[in-house]
Amino acid sequence: MTQPVPYQTGTKNNTQAKRSGKLVKGMVVGAVVGGALAMLDKTTRKNVSTRTSDMKDSTMGMVAKVRENPSGIVNDWQDRLKTASSVLKEAITDAQSLYEKVNDDVIDQVNQIKEDSTEMIATTKEAAEELKDIGGKVKEAGEEVTGDSTSSPTATSSTSTQENNVHPTNRTSSIPGQVGS
Repeated sequence: MTQPVPYQTGTKNNTQAKRSGKLVKGMVVGAVVGGALAMLDKTTRKNVSTRTSDMKDSTMGMVAKVRENPSGIVNDWQDRLKTASSVLKEAITDAQSLYEKVNDDVIDQVNQIKEDSTEMIATTKEAAEELKDIGGKVKEAGEEVTGDSTSSPTATSSTSTQENNVHPTNRTSSIPGQVGS
């Protein structure tokens, strides 16, 4: 049995090819026009001419050296590559040793600081709990001295006067600590 094969006209592919062809043509035309406009300037023409001539001379010189002594050029390049390779290997070795030193020294110090800070936090929390206990005992002792078992709103304390914006002379003020207005 034969299976039906979908028929494609190829217009989609042709349209896409036309678009990309137009893009490439547009880029080439733009580059040519831009280059031509740049050549209108005398200094640009002179620079391009000089650099092209220098490039041609150096290329011709290299070709002449290769023609005269091809094995010498190959050996020279091999020596250069070996030297560069050994310098890179040395740099990699130095980088690895630096990494190991940093890992050993810095990471150990960071871990020590982390442990110390954890201990400090725990000690601070314990001290805060102890201060709360001490504060409760001081409050209890104050109540025993005054004879009150509960704190009363008429008791004078600096915090209650500041919170109510009442100056110690019992005059109200809109600014805490200022004598009445």
